Amino acid sequence: MHRLASLPGGWTPTMEGVIVIEQTPAPLIFLTAADTDIQAIARVWSRLPGNFPSLRVCNLLNLQQSFSLDDYGDRVLSHAEVIVVRLLGGKSYWPYGLEVLGELTQTKPELKLFVLPGDDRPDPSLMDQSTVPLTAVHSLWQYFAEGGTENIRHGLMWLGDYGFGCNYQPPGPQIVPKVGIYRP
Repeated sequence: MHRLASLPGGWTPTMEGVIVIEQTPAPLIFLTAADTDIQAIARVWSRLPGNFPSLRVCNLLNLQQSFSLDDYGDRVLSHAEVIVVRLLGGKSYWPYGLEVLGELTQTKPELKLFVLPGDDRPDPSLMDQSTVPLTAVHSLWQYFAEGGTENIRHGLMWLGDYGFGCNYQPPGPQIVPKVGIYRP
């Protein structure tokens, strides 16, 4: 996994300059604005199978400028085989990003694009932006909606099976209680 030092909060309209994400291409790209997704993926990375496809993770907050997104799309996204986008706030949160991905899927029809809600409620209009069947989008979304490092690890393994023809056969998502008691 490629690590990127970033500023907390990402780009804001009052900042000067342009953010350029310096990542190399990989077959699997994961885009999210949730630091918890990024931290969980980083935490499980070493526990994925050794032959797991190369992965790049990028915070959407650093892809808010048109130039930043166009540059990242040309240099990184255009080389991917599978892209996962996890959005909080629906289509209106990242409209230009979804437009760029839509254009990419037109020029690269074999690209598997998963567009997932960033919370625990399904969003059919958002999920419809995906290029894979909604049953596949829903399956991957369930791993991330439940959360927890084991669900994230198994979700990535499921993605390896579905998107790259691996044969990891992870268990389905496990329900994580929404409320609990912490006893140190």
